[in-house]
Amino acid sequence: MVLEQEIPRFTAWIGPALSQYAFAASLVAVVAAMLSWLAQSASVGPLVAGDRVYRGVIGGVADLLRMSPRRIWALARLAIKESFRRNVLVVLALFALIVLFAGWFLDPASVNPGKLYLGFILAATNLLVCLVTLILSVFSLPADFKAKAIQTVTTKPVRTGEIVLGRMLGFALVGTAMLAVMGLVGWGFVVRSVQHRHELVADDLIEIRGNAEPGAQGENAAVVGFEGRTSLDRGHRHRVELGADGNGRTDFLQGHRHEVRRTATGGYEVGPPVGLLEARRPLRGKLRFLDREGRPSTRGISVGSEWGYRQFIEGGKLAAAIWTFDGITPGRFSEGLPLEMIVRVFRTHKGDIEKGVAGSVRVRNPTTGLQSDPFYFTAKEFTIDSLTIPRTVNATTADGGTRQVDLYGDIVSDGRVEVVLQCLEPAQYFGVAQADFYLRTGSGSFALNYAKSCLGIWYSMLIVTALGVMFSTFLAGPVALLATLSVVMVGQFREFIRRLFESQITGDSTIVPGGGPIESLYRIVTQTSITLQLEESPAIMVMKAVDTALLAPMRLGAALFPSLSALGTGDFVSGGFDIPFDLLAAHGAETFGYLLAFFVAGALCLKAREVAS
Repeated sequence: MVLEQEIPRFTAWIGPALSQYAFAASLVAVVAAMLSWLAQSASVGPLVAGDRVYRGVIGGVADLLRMSPRRIWALARLAIKESFRRNVLVVLALFALIVLFAGWFLDPASVNPGKLYLGFILAATNLLVCLVTLILSVFSLPADFKAKAIQTVTTKPVRTGEIVLGRMLGFALVGTAMLAVMGLVGWGFVVRSVQHRHELVADDLIEIRGNAEPGAQGENAAVVGFEGRTSLDRGHRHRVELGADGNGRTDFLQGHRHEVRRTATGGYEVGPPVGLLEARRPLRGKLRFLDREGRPSTRGISVGSEWGYRQFIEGGKLAAAIWTFDGITPGRFSEGLPLEMIVRVFRTHKGDIEKGVAGSVRVRNPTTGLQSDPFYFTAKEFTIDSLTIPRTVNATTADGGTRQVDLYGDIVSDGRVEVVLQCLEPAQYFGVAQADFYLRTGSGSFALNYAKSCLGIWYSMLIVTALGVMFSTFLAGPVALLATLSVVMVGQFREFIRRLFESQITGDSTIVPGGGPIESLYRIVTQTSITLQLEESPAIMVMKAVDTALLAPMRLGAALFPSLSALGTGDFVSGGFDIPFDLLAAHGAETFGYLLAFFVAGALCLKAREVAS
């Protein structure tokens, strides 16, 4: 799973976030007041304009402080009834139709069917829920203005803030109900789609015999295990390795494996898939690199990929990727270290495709440098490989001998341990990122994790609803729809603009290659690859300075827009990782901040229209 930044603790995140929010809210308020003053100064003069802005702000704040929960709930009920009059339940029928025929187009024999089904269901749910609430919110108030029904409401003792909040609350409740139904149906669809069982009979197995007694050969040798293949199901079959007792497991294929046990009747029972629908809880470490000479390096090797998330280490050399893990105790990992890893391969020549590229993993004491003998593995593309480091490991002594050392007594130092990865084949490369190696501390509930992902969709729905209602207070329905979609689209690039500005300021082109707008245009015209460094010259320096000047206001402006993609947590669920509560809390606080800002802006804009006159 891609995790470019560590997830901070909510207690550490909330303080700086509140400071940034207060600064941004103050800046927007001042700019809005200045623009309103300038617009009115042209017609009534600066003094009268200033008085109007002052009175408008004071009156709007007073209205917000005197809102009634009963009137807000009454208006919310009206919004709910309006939604049903517009046949909003048709969307549920559309979702049911999508789920009904989804099996025709989703390939169960894909590399990871669990990720495929989860990604499809969460994306469809997110799109339909947000689209329905968006249409409801942007066309509701403009329709009331057009039909002059809003005058009936405003002649009652109802404040503008109550109208706006009532609409937001009503449409949000409709979206929440639809999300709950779609989420339950989607969960059932995913679980039912990935569940399958293979068959295994004795005729599918061959005996593996070993020499239990000196000189025993052929039929006299004892049976030490069985090998074979399961039946074909969901477009795949597994290889099986069983012990002499007939119990074992299948190989890891398409993101899962099966446990196999011999029954009392002499048959074999293949269990349900393990690994498809999980909620892993990882303990991640800090990553650093060694170059091909074994010297410390800040980064790995670039193989020319435009996306610099993963760095590569060269095979057949001293190059290595080293993760340092903290908090390692016998009580936490009593059976050893359950290491799980994702390794990407970059080939400079074809080699043996079916065999794969060999690598090794060692555990090392970060203080004394004592390290274990290597654990060998073959890199598996697009899958999570697992390796358990036992409590007792072998280590090579200074004289070339081998001795056994205790993992916690000799390798772990003050709760810290290093995991060293190396690629063993020359001219081949391993690509890794900091989040690719982790120690599995346990597993959560998949159903709860799925519900957490639906909570991320709920956050997005709330923001879209509030945006639509806010714009509908002063824009016509189609224009409000276009404005809301524009804000959402700009917000999708918020993180990219932030990283691009960081790359421009620090001069680190690996963060975002290609440079700013002027440099990008220059590269297009000259057909220069974005991964190549430009020669330092006065013209290039001026071009970069102009880009920095252009990106500064873009960075400031983009930070104000909500990013729906940042609120989504579907990657966690489809990747099989538990969604941290710190992340959900941060997303919830961010969502509440946007809702508060959009509500206040909508209430003030509606009051400025003087709809009752």
